[in-house]
Amino acid sequence: MRWTWLLLVLVLAGCGVRPTDPVPAGDPPVGAAPGPILFFLKAGKLAPVVRQTGHLGTVPDAVTLLLAGPNTQEAAAGYATMLPTGALGVSVGALDQGVVTVNLTAPLETLPELAKDQIACTVIAVHAQTGARAANLLVRLTGTPGITQVDGYPVVTTRPEAETPAQGRSCPLLR
Repeated sequence: MRWTWLLLVLVLAGCGVRPTDPVPAGDPPVGAAPGPILFFLKAGKLAPVVRQTGHLGTVPDAVTLLLAGPNTQEAAAGYATMLPTGALGVSVGALDQGVVTVNLTAPLETLPELAKDQIACTVIAVHAQTGARAANLLVRLTGTPGITQVDGYPVVTTRPEAETPAQGRSCPLLR
């Protein structure tokens, strides 16, 4: 019986924490992640990999990491790339009316379709990590000469010499 009274007194007394007004804590995190999502190949198919950098970074940062190829751990896990590592220069424009332009220093015709898809899917995934709507994002790859456009979801590639789009493909993470 004594325990019941003691419990009742403690419940009525509370624990000493008094309510306060809301405390400002700054802006909420956007794109909080251990690192950007990069698209490499595993068993010949596109596969997302979170590159452990400790921060999300920017889309240009992610494309630079992608062009460097899989790191030691990723390569040991069976990830590969169709992109020529170290031989391709790139600049990434800002998102402008739903379009991100990626300028490459190589003719697009020399890159395999899977290499172009690696770039497009990486750009789309990092934008999605930052809260952008990936379904309507258009990634435009430019090189010398010509333009290749890759739609965000599903990925569709067209070449300047072809009037009709090639077979549609999609980024595995964004299905």
